[in-house]
Amino acid sequence: MIKNPENDPWSIIDDELQVNNRFTSEKIFSLGNGQIGQRASFEEYFSGETILGSHIYGSFNTDNKGLSNWEKEFSETTDEIINAPNWIGIIVRLNEEVLDLATWEVLNFESMLNMLEGILERSFDAISLKGNHIHVSVKRFLSMAETEVGAISYSIKSLNFEGRISFMPILDGEMAGQFQNNEPIWNVLQTRTQKDVAHLWTQTRRTDFHVCQAMTYVLYKNNEQLNILPSKIEKEKIAGFSVGTDVKRGDTISLNKYVAIVNSLNHDRKELTETACNLALASRQKGWNKLFEEHSAILTEMWNQSEELAEASPQSLQENHYRLFRKFLGLDNQVLLSVPNQ
Repeated sequence: MIKNPENDPWSIIDDELQVNNRFTSEKIFSLGNGQIGQRASFEEYFSGETILGSHIYGSFNTDNKGLSNWEKEFSETTDEIINAPNWIGIIVRLNEEVLDLATWEVLNFESMLNMLEGILERSFDAISLKGNHIHVSVKRFLSMAETEVGAISYSIKSLNFEGRISFMPILDGEMAGQFQNNEPIWNVLQTRTQKDVAHLWTQTRRTDFHVCQAMTYVLYKNNEQLNILPSKIEKEKIAGFSVGTDVKRGDTISLNKYVAIVNSLNHDRKELTETACNLALASRQKGWNKLFEEHSAILTEMWNQSEELAEASPQSLQENHYRLFRKFLGLDNQVLLSVPNQ
């Protein structure tokens, strides 16, 4: 159930996993930063009902009533929303078992939107079909300071499992269901996985809008960084890595994923892949704590300068926080993160 804690007007909490209808929760817990929008779909594989929603904001004015690039893409033909390739994916395996909240037993589920700092946090216990028990905590933010950067921290503690935990951080250009008149919306121009960075370069078929996503990661075990040679994933529409390590009961393994998302409105197409890869690597070099510190500082300053918040009554404080939060993050009055009748 989605609720606003009375003692914390800066948070919205969902403490119930809806396997068959996550649409409302995914919309309410969306993040953005004025350049990128992201529905609150799960990072890990999920076979339940969900809508993957990664969106790139464009300020490109067209002759079509001043619409932006993404609006023009569909305004003449359909009410459907244009999705960009999915950048948040992290497939998780315990030996050969793939973590799936729709089929595993899930306990103590909680998703929390921290509006003060602009971060989505999620935690739960999961028991696999073979009885393997883990605790998972996930954090995600879209940087307000580096508006072409998103970061995810995915942590797993073994409660009874002994074996190999593997992560597969990927960029996914499959974009299932993203068709118009039986034609795909996007062309995948290139996937490439190098030593420590992978990228996916795509193009909208109708407006020739180019997007390049690049990602890298850091792996930790019990708070110590691991330098393990990953397996490279380089398919026609998917790029990424597969990496993992053996764990015992009580061990914690974590993966920080750093993603850069750049587009042809802001960068030369000839330099798009290089720009994205360099930005992803620079984000990893800066590190999670510094990236988050810079991000939250921008949002804190926006809160401090908000005259609308200062005028809000105590009774409507949470509502005003949420309304302003969506405005700050570029989510107000957007159809990007909505779905029909949701």
